Amino acid sequence: MLKRWIIGTPDPGKAARLRQQGSISQLCAEVLVSRGIESLEAAGSLLNVSELSDPLLMKDMERAADRILAAVESGERICVYGDYDCDGVTATVILTDWLTGAGADGIWYIPTRTEGYGMRADTIRKLREDGVSLIVTVDNGISAVEEAKLIKELGMELVITDHHRPGDVLPEAAAVVDPFRPDCMSPYKTVCGAVIALKLTAVLDGGDWEPAMEQFGDLAALATIADVMPLDGENRFIVQRGLQLLANTERMGLYSLMAVCGIEAGTPVSSTAAAFQIIPRINAAGRFASAALAATLLLTDDPEEAQMLAEQIHALNNQRRETEQLIFTQILAQIRQNPDLLCKRVLVFSGEDWHHGVIGIVAARLQERFGKPCFLMSRETDGYRGSARSFGDFSVFECLKYCEPHLLRYGGHPGAGGFTVPAESHDAFCAAIQEYAAINNPQMPVMTVRAERAAEPADLTVQNAAGLRILEPFGQGNPKPLFVLKEMTAAEVCGMSGGIHTKLRLRKNGVQQDVLLFRMRPEETGIQPGQMLDVLISAEVRDYMGKPSLTLKCEDWRRSEKAQEQAIAAQAAYDAYRRGEALPSPAYYRRMCPQRSDLVAVYQMVQGAPVSVDRICERLQKCGMNRCRARVCADIFSELGLLEYDAASDTLTRLPVTKKRDLSESAEYRKILELAKAAPNA
Repeated sequence: MLKRWIIGTPDPGKAARLRQQGSISQLCAEVLVSRGIESLEAAGSLLNVSELSDPLLMKDMERAADRILAAVESGERICVYGDYDCDGVTATVILTDWLTGAGADGIWYIPTRTEGYGMRADTIRKLREDGVSLIVTVDNGISAVEEAKLIKELGMELVITDHHRPGDVLPEAAAVVDPFRPDCMSPYKTVCGAVIALKLTAVLDGGDWEPAMEQFGDLAALATIADVMPLDGENRFIVQRGLQLLANTERMGLYSLMAVCGIEAGTPVSSTAAAFQIIPRINAAGRFASAALAATLLLTDDPEEAQMLAEQIHALNNQRRETEQLIFTQILAQIRQNPDLLCKRVLVFSGEDWHHGVIGIVAARLQERFGKPCFLMSRETDGYRGSARSFGDFSVFECLKYCEPHLLRYGGHPGAGGFTVPAESHDAFCAAIQEYAAINNPQMPVMTVRAERAAEPADLTVQNAAGLRILEPFGQGNPKPLFVLKEMTAAEVCGMSGGIHTKLRLRKNGVQQDVLLFRMRPEETGIQPGQMLDVLISAEVRDYMGKPSLTLKCEDWRRSEKAQEQAIAAQAAYDAYRRGEALPSPAYYRRMCPQRSDLVAVYQMVQGAPVSVDRICERLQKCGMNRCRARVCADIFSELGLLEYDAASDTLTRLPVTKKRDLSESAEYRKILELAKAAPNA
């Protein structure tokens, strides 16, 4: 997990002036200044959005409302056609709930993941047989050009509401509402499908968005967070207001769903709680059963039905977690068996019958863990279905486009995508991914995280951390503030929850701080007591036994800035070496070739507990040890059967010695020695 940290250095004077003007904490003021917000006016424009823009500014919004109102009045059967993710489900519920309240003859339809995203011809024909004369899409439809033609041929009409980018040709419909239409005058465009549905209900009710917000703001807030919309402008207002409504929701389904999440009614709900507790359960219905379960839950006003459905969805979410962890564990096993998989420019893994509803989540976890774009594929009866995640300037969509000859279908954007591969094209597709990366990204992007500033343990108090709440809600475009604790000594490394999580007890200048590291076992961290670290943390204040308590969460760690940059460069050189690529200079081979004394020192360091490569580099840095050389040492010892290298945790463990081994027996050692001898002196 090699990430580059960018640490802000906010001007203390500017922060002090902002603190005095705005009556905010010094730490909060420093965060704002670190983000380029240096005046009260700029802070106000970010933090104090208090209304939505006129929904009638959206192209075709009035036409859409007029057509729906006409259908309601004449008793036509209307179908709300949604999507199976949280945004699609909540948008479906918003418009369906409004139609029910208006006395309309309304039904709704959400496809399953097996059916796939968007409208299908067979479903459209079935809706016609059921007497539907008007279809209104939410969170889809902007690319349904052929389906729109079929709807017209069958004598029905179509209203489209969507937030995805349109193609060159718009579908033929009574109205096409999409903020990304070139002729749409809406001033704020980066909204999700549920927000467009909310604005549509406002127009249906006469144009005042306040009643719509009161009725549907909680759902719109969840969808905005779920679809990772930027939390600025109107979205910030919607989420801020919606989370307040959520805390006291009168929607029976949400009340029951929050109860199974352990969220007490009437207590504040943060964007983090929404993102990691409520939204995954709504999505779990669509991933492991049918999104119709979630929609039915959010529409019901029967307490018993709500409780039953909430418990069912909670169980599906537990199944999702177990399945996700199983796939993740299987991939870690592949990595341990073949560490060179991590040396590829792009991580690519395949497995049998991996649940396609979670492989995107697992791809994101692997990308976060190993700092490289990730493509996952599940072998199914008709080939492979896959999902990909990326960051920086490596584009998933452009990569898939390059690989198009090997694909049946694909779609996505720079950061994520989905695809289907014929079984016979699997190997060619994997090769094409790496080929694209080599051509278009000679230097692969390094995952980067940004901290607001370096902090001392004494800065992180309950009062200072609580002062950051004014910046909430946190999310895309307004991330939770991160800070760096420099030169901390790891006094203890303890397991929590049966060893699933880790607690680091850190000390500096007589001050002690406990920092929590989730979803990583102590032995996987490679951190040893006594080790000095820089730790990247987030701070949160929670109530514990009726009192405010400070929780610090570890987001990343490193030995030092210099060591981090050296490790990034050394790992890139090692990866290129393992890929068989020529290194920039022959002198690289001399610097990565271990001396006999290096090998002895590494072997002697690895005694009982696993030792991380990072720890080896730290202890032997005076001998010129770098990450590249340490990995070569690991390869040599692994080949000789003296040490076992665990690529998943980047650690070495001593193996029982059954017979005497000589370095000359290692092909890895002979290879690097030959290359080093041929290289000029550094």
